Amino acid sequence: MTGTVKAAAFWAAIAIPAAYPALLYAGLDGGTGRLFVALLFANALALALGHDHKR
Repeated sequence: MTGTVKAAAFWAAIAIPAAYPALLYAGLDGGTGRLFVALLFANALALALGHDHKR
């Protein structure tokens, strides 16, 4: 995997959780709940891909 992909995944793993408070405040009904779960999975994937960035 290239360094660019690892770097992007690393920074995505840092940035994605910034959306959690807004989604939780809006309530987790219907589409918002699905978006929250999708962001959780995206964050887990970003963590897995970017965990060794700059090691």
